Amino acid sequence: MKVLTAHKLTKVYHAEKGKVFHRALNQFDLEVDAGEFVGVMGPSGSGKTTLLNLLATIDSPTSGEIWIEGVNPKMLKDHELALFRRRRLGFVFQDFHLLDTLTIRENILLPLVLERKSFREMEERVNEMAELLGITDILDKRTYEVSGGQQQRAACARAVIHKPAIILADEPTGNLDSKSARAVMTSLQQLNEEQGATILLVTHDPFAASYCQRIVFIKDGQFFSEIRRGTNRQAFFQQILDVLSLLGGNFDDLSPVRP
Repeated sequence: MKVLTAHKLTKVYHAEKGKVFHRALNQFDLEVDAGEFVGVMGPSGSGKTTLLNLLATIDSPTSGEIWIEGVNPKMLKDHELALFRRRRLGFVFQDFHLLDTLTIRENILLPLVLERKSFREMEERVNEMAELLGITDILDKRTYEVSGGQQQRAACARAVIHKPAIILADEPTGNLDSKSARAVMTSLQQLNEEQGATILLVTHDPFAASYCQRIVFIKDGQFFSEIRRGTNRQAFFQQILDVLSLLGGNFDDLSPVRP
C-alpha cells in the first residue's frame, strides 16, 4: 500500500516582480510504501530540505500533488491540516525539540495527551516504546539530565507513539557523536522492523543512510538515481559513497563513521 505519493512536485521561489529566483524542486516524483525505510540524499542545495518541508505540509508546492494515505493536504482547511499533521505525521528533528520543563516520559506522551487518550493506553504505549528503544531507565529524568543520544531516542519514541502514517526524520544524527548516532539509527531501524513504522529519512550522512532499505538521490531539485540495500549493510554503505562521488557537490561534512 502506498503511504506517500509525490507527483511532479515543483517549488519555485520568486524574486521581485515575479521573476524566478530559484527552482528548488523540478517535477520530482516519490513513492513510499507502508513499512518502508527510505532515505533521501543529495548535495547542499539539492532540494532535500524543500522536499521535506512540502511532505511535512509546512510549505506548499508551486505545482504538483502530494497524497498521504490517499489524502491531499492541499485540499484541507487550515484547522483540518493542523489535525492531519498532528495525527498522521511523526517528526524527528536534528535538534530533538524536547521540552525542558517536562520529563522524558511526558515529552514522549505529548501526542497522546493532545488526543486525550486514556491513562492506561498512554502508560502501555510509553512503556512499550521505552523498552524497545532502551530508555526505560531515563523516563523520569529531565532532558538536561540525559545525553544527546538518549534525547534523540526519546524523540523517536514521541514520533511513533501515536502510530502516524509516516515518520519524517530530518538529519537525526546531525548533532550526535558516532556512538550516539549508531544507537539512534538502530532505534529507527527497530521501529521500522518491529513496529512496522514507515520512515522517510533526509540526511547527508552515508552512515545513517546505510540503515535504510532504499535511497533516493536528488540533485538540482531533480531525481538523480536510486539504490536498494541487499543483505550486506557494509556493501550498501559503499554503494552510497559511490553514488555520492558521482553527485559531486558539498559533502565535506560526511560522517567518518563506518558501519
